[in-house]
Amino acid sequence: MMGMRFCFPGFFRVLLGMAISAAGHSQEVRLNRAKALAELGLIEQKNEQLTQDLLAKSARDFSEAADDKSKANQTYLESYRNVVFGRTQEGDTRFQQWKVENKDKLASLEFMQAVQLHVRYLALVCRQAMEEKQAPRPEEWSSYWQSLFASRDIPESPGDFPEKKDRGGKKSGTGPIRKGLPGKAEDFDRPALESPLVRDRQIQGFLGGVKEANVPSGSVEAVFNRVIRPRLREAKSRELLKLWDQRISFFDEEAEKEAKTLGSDDYKVLRRPELLWERADDLEKMGEEEAAWSQKLAILKSSPYHPKVPDWTRELKKSLGGESAALPETKP
Repeated sequence: MMGMRFCFPGFFRVLLGMAISAAGHSQEVRLNRAKALAELGLIEQKNEQLTQDLLAKSARDFSEAADDKSKANQTYLESYRNVVFGRTQEGDTRFQQWKVENKDKLASLEFMQAVQLHVRYLALVCRQAMEEKQAPRPEEWSSYWQSLFASRDIPESPGDFPEKKDRGGKKSGTGPIRKGLPGKAEDFDRPALESPLVRDRQIQGFLGGVKEANVPSGSVEAVFNRVIRPRLREAKSRELLKLWDQRISFFDEEAEKEAKTLGSDDYKVLRRPELLWERADDLEKMGEEEAAWSQKLAILKSSPYHPKVPDWTRELKKSLGGESAALPETKP
């Protein structure tokens, strides 16, 4: 009996705790759902507005900085300092020392030009993440790529032409002249989403769903294939064909400059027909099917030994469906 007397207080404390817990759960169950939904709607609207404001500010800042090489360089390096070295006094001291150690690289025209293009690209990406009416027009993407293409001594070459030597004996190959920061990964050959400018402003989450953000701003090849082609195809813009002709013409000229080498031969025999086929494929996707099919047939006739001929033939036969007014020779 004595033992039971000591057990009762503990037992009642347990019961009291259970009652309090049940009362709390009961209050939660009685949450005013209509009021909660209204509050969620307001939170959603506020979040959308904050997101749009943040992206709009970033796009505006990047656009303004991109108008001037020095300002673009300053904007980029400030973010690089914040992300890599931190915002503390100690971090700034290490950053200033790093700048002195790499002053030649950071002051080079190639680097400053790369930064300016990078900042300009991010302005377009931020606008793409905003409301549809703020998205860049196809010709704005096209203009960016043309500036990028013109900024390199030798853009990325499908022919992998051999390295050349300048008068000083230094190599100047087909790779990009716009390198990233010294001792670090090539910032402009990595996805724009990883840029210090994006990380410093903490807008990665708002750009993750934008496919252009996952493209390196400094890659002529990637920007052309993953940004320019889809955008201009969707707009059915013949500007895309002009860019194709500009690109192929450049590679043709580079191949002609080379001595007869395996690299230049590979371009003429293998890669050039592939580029022409891709151009014709874009023409087809833009709705000019008859012209595209005629061009594809001409490619097949002029490159009978190309390894992709079997695949290309099957693809064209499927497109034609057995007969085309543009291709009378396909009639049975």
